[in-house]
Amino acid sequence: MSAAVQRVSNLISLSTSHLALNPAVTASLLYILTSGPASLRTRLTSRIAPLRDPRRHATIIRALKWLLALGVVRSLNRSLNRLALNNYRLRPESARWNWEQEVAVVTGGSSGIGALIVQKLVNHGVKVAVLDIQELPTSLQGYANIHFHACDITSTAAVTSAATAIKQSLGRSPSILINNAGILDAHSILATTDAYLRKLFDVNVLSNWSTVRAFLPDMIALNKGHVVTVASAASYVGVAGMADYTASKAAVLAFHEGLNQELRLAYKAPGVLTTSVHPGWVRTPLLAPVEAELKKRGAVMSEPGDVADAVVKQVLSASGAQVFVPSSGGRISLLRALPNWVQESVRGRVSQTITESVNVGGM
Repeated sequence: MSAAVQRVSNLISLSTSHLALNPAVTASLLYILTSGPASLRTRLTSRIAPLRDPRRHATIIRALKWLLALGVVRSLNRSLNRLALNNYRLRPESARWNWEQEVAVVTGGSSGIGALIVQKLVNHGVKVAVLDIQELPTSLQGYANIHFHACDITSTAAVTSAATAIKQSLGRSPSILINNAGILDAHSILATTDAYLRKLFDVNVLSNWSTVRAFLPDMIALNKGHVVTVASAASYVGVAGMADYTASKAAVLAFHEGLNQELRLAYKAPGVLTTSVHPGWVRTPLLAPVEAELKKRGAVMSEPGDVADAVVKQVLSASGAQVFVPSSGGRISLLRALPNWVQESVRGRVSQTITESVNVGGM
């Protein structure tokens, strides 16, 4: 019950902030209170007591002007972000996408967030090729549009072989690549083994090079495609107990940004879209050891379905973006612009949560 109440509370807070910074709402209120028909002003002031006090009325007008200005700036910023991440096209090229004819590749698609992405794409008619070392779960078996390829994505040869098999079996090249696979385990830097470190970077980072090299050339040739990189809010903040994981997510964000620039400048392929996805804390078995402490400290926990919904929604929008889950998580990208004492405070709180919840190398 408390979780449901928290979600409702978050929704109300989010809706309130959206209304307060919605220029259409604030501009309408300003018009009514300053220049609108007298009958409307009378009805409004009769219902809202503070408006009947001249001093408070003036304060409300000033506040609405500030909110309107902030709302306009926010809307302009979002529009410019959207344009910049879509090679300054004014509209998505939705007409070029026929979902029943598209093929998507999803790495790590046999479990967790990846399996949910696969299910949701198939529900929209997309053919999906799953690259994973795990077999498909029962829930994904029996679908004509789901094609499983046992593939160790840390092996370039295996990825290349799978790419050839996908093109041959489906008769077309994939137009969507979702690099979702990733691993995580909490431990200190000194407790990290060479074998695990190599495995983590092979899965979380280097596999992106293998899959992109295997599938991107055909997208460039057609000037049509969408590469989705599942990064993390951890791309922006390094913490104790997860230094290897956060380093890998910072690396994959840098990879994604470089890919976006190369598509535009080197390959002249503005029709190939890119999206980076940055989930915050997600309720998965990987985070089970720290979930209780996170909740105690007021962290917002997303569900795996929230991330899958965000990924699929962005793909179906036929536009590129930088997506944070929850959307309020985008503030973390500002962290490195803040003073060091603020950065250390934020990193310290997260680090303390992890180290107090898990036995991290004896820390």
